[in-house]
Amino acid sequence: MARRYASPPLEGPISPAELRRLGGLAGCMPLACTATPRRRRFLFLALAAPGFLAVFATPLHQNLAVLITGFGLFGAACVFRRRTERVFVHAEAAALWPPLATDSINRGFHHA
Repeated sequence: MARRYASPPLEGPISPAELRRLGGLAGCMPLACTATPRRRRFLFLALAAPGFLAVFATPLHQNLAVLITGFGLFGAACVFRRRTERVFVHAEAAALWPPLATDSINRGFHHA
């Protein structure tokens, strides 16, 4: 059986550093992309896709710079996900995220 390594449990209230990071993320990213965990996963995939494509297109181009750039872009997307997801999960546990304006996002679309 495969062993899964879980992140440490969320302990205590949200720290001031995490609150600042959440405010910075909320200010520079649209709420529609960060409101739910599923949308954050899609944001990660959108950020990782250019690097992934660059790495696997390298045999076509035979260019070392494209390969290195691809690994750099993919690595940056992974670091971004690792650093931000814990902040969002911690804010959701503290009932600080998502803001109340996301009620229309969570209800879905009403069609005529």
